[in-house]
Amino acid sequence: MKLVILWLIQDLLTVFTGGRMQIPGIFLMGIVYKIVQKKLLNDINEDETWAIWSGFAGGIFWDLRWVGVPGFFTIGYVGVILIVIQVLRALPPQTEDSLTWIIIFVMLELTQILPPLVPVIILGGTMGIRFFGIQQLYALPVIIICLLKIKGK
Repeated sequence: MKLVILWLIQDLLTVFTGGRMQIPGIFLMGIVYKIVQKKLLNDINEDETWAIWSGFAGGIFWDLRWVGVPGFFTIGYVGVILIVIQVLRALPPQTEDSLTWIIIFVMLELTQILPPLVPVIILGGTMGIRFFGIQQLYALPVIIICLLKIKGK
């Protein structure tokens, strides 16, 4: 239910900006946050298929709502989730060192970079550095809040 609310918040923020500004991927960041949190709580037996299917559904809905062609953001969402799952499986069980927090920061940042790049890579075109710079500027506080909440457990 929380993921649905995050998707709706992201959609409403996009509506309020008229679709002219890239809103941070709050929905995908919520999925990655939940995966990382379960890993840090050593919930090894947890099956991550919920995350893959949630990302798939959220990506399809996002594509139908804003892009019009199903699959562009879906590929990015599922790709990021699969990368995060594989990286977290490769981390050692004791995850309190600073390198782990840098890796988690990079994974959260990947949620903001990869999905918007997939349509550009598939269709071609030019990307505005300002467009992604503003997106990163808006996403950075959300990423820092996620890191602080994860670190606080």
